[in-house]
Amino acid sequence: AADEWGIEHAMGGYDELIGSDEVDAVYIGTPASLHRPWAIAAIEAGKHVLCEKPFAANAHDARQIADAARARGDVVVMEAYHWRYHPYADQIRSVLDSGVLGRLDRFDAVFDIPDGKIGRDDIRWNLEIGGGATMDLGCYPIQWVRFAAQADPDVVSAEAECPVPGVDGELAAELRWPSGATGSIRSSMIANGDTVDVWLRVEGERGVMTAVNPLAPQQGNAVLTVETESGTERHPVETSATYFHQLVAFRDAIVDGAPFPTTADDGVRTMEIVDACYRAAGLEPRPAVA
Repeated sequence: AADEWGIEHAMGGYDELIGSDEVDAVYIGTPASLHRPWAIAAIEAGKHVLCEKPFAANAHDARQIADAARARGDVVVMEAYHWRYHPYADQIRSVLDSGVLGRLDRFDAVFDIPDGKIGRDDIRWNLEIGGGATMDLGCYPIQWVRFAAQADPDVVSAEAECPVPGVDGELAAELRWPSGATGSIRSSMIANGDTVDVWLRVEGERGVMTAVNPLAPQQGNAVLTVETESGTERHPVETSATYFHQLVAFRDAIVDGAPFPTTADDGVRTMEIVDACYRAAGLEPRPAVA
């Protein structure tokens, strides 16, 4: 394959890659169950790590990655929530910080994919390697409501539908924040209809903000709407690629020491909420790989 595509350097395995002095940084895109061992191996080898979401199979594994990053101290470990680095996220933050909505009372977010789009032979239906709607999709709504509220919620209750034993095809959870604000997240791989549904909605005492497709504005269907007594405002959204902005932030963190939001510790907090959703729905967190 390397010869076919003209790739100068190719390696026979992850160990060889991580051990190479020519490699400064790695992207980990394995199934979530394998994030912990390979992220830790890369960190201990002195490589910067861009780790795909969800950060690990469960919160325990995520903490081990974060601990390894702290112990090493000289590498960047970033969780790959690409949406967070796009100007759309800054637009959302600007609306919420402007005070136009008044006190923020409720945060809801959804990521639904129609039934049949993700075949049952897809790894996202495999419990042993970290499958489940909340793992692959629901981590995004969790991130969106955490970002909007600027605080972490408690999981009040959750319900799941599991077409495959132990694997949530759909999970919805009710949330509550220490401030008294409420909210919900929902993710589904078995949703009705034939279109992907992705949004964040924030209700305030004086209005409502809806962000359509905060995940991938490059698809061209993203729109930010603010509804108040004064009327409805629709804000256009830049359509540059989220992944480009993420890679720029990763580079800046490595080269310039620039701060970034999706840290290893932030990944732990998201995984704690993922695990809490599973437990509230009567399921176990995803198993770790021995």
